[in-house]
Amino acid sequence: MKSVIQFCYAFDNLYATMLHINCGGCMRKILLLSIVLSFLVTPLSVFASKKKHHHEAHAHGVGILNVVFERNQGRIEFKAASEAVLGFEHEAKTENDKKKLKDTIVNFETNMSSMIKFNESLGCVFLKDKIEMISDKEENKNKSKVRRAEHSDFIVHFNVNCKKEVKGSTVTVDFSSWKNLNDLDVTFLIDDIQKSIEIKKKPITLDLK
Repeated sequence: MKSVIQFCYAFDNLYATMLHINCGGCMRKILLLSIVLSFLVTPLSVFASKKKHHHEAHAHGVGILNVVFERNQGRIEFKAASEAVLGFEHEAKTENDKKKLKDTIVNFETNMSSMIKFNESLGCVFLKDKIEMISDKEENKNKSKVRRAEHSDFIVHFNVNCKKEVKGSTVTVDFSSWKNLNDLDVTFLIDDIQKSIEIKKKPITLDLK
């Protein structure tokens, strides 16, 4: 059976890809699938707009964090205007900008498990999928309408494998080290549990039950 994590991975690369899953007649899986599909087919900016304090798709100082788990396997997706984590949005051409981009990527690679901290007893291992800066020009080069890159987003994707299920545990989200990140719209989808919260420059602990 293809897991929900595979849905996340496929949708991350091809939003229009037709996906299939064999639920084996299990009603819980059918319910979970319907929740996950509604979660995945909604672009991050639209999903965030449903919150009480909604934000635009590209807004300075604002980030979006989505975490999806099926049992002990998860997917983490973080997106923010590059200015919030890099301090700039133009292409990194100078040595100083290139160094800042490289250092930021390394920071996420080494510290993501501290920014999203699960209970140690769960034995969770974070596996980097991709970390990159994406400009408007890159996003539109396949549409025959290449625009001048005026904005860019910083994208972070991780897969997470835990020895135990995360449902029923707690998680601490702490992005306070990013001083230009003023708001973080967070959504957790843990099996049939969904929790959404807006974080402002301070750590917060959520009960995943």
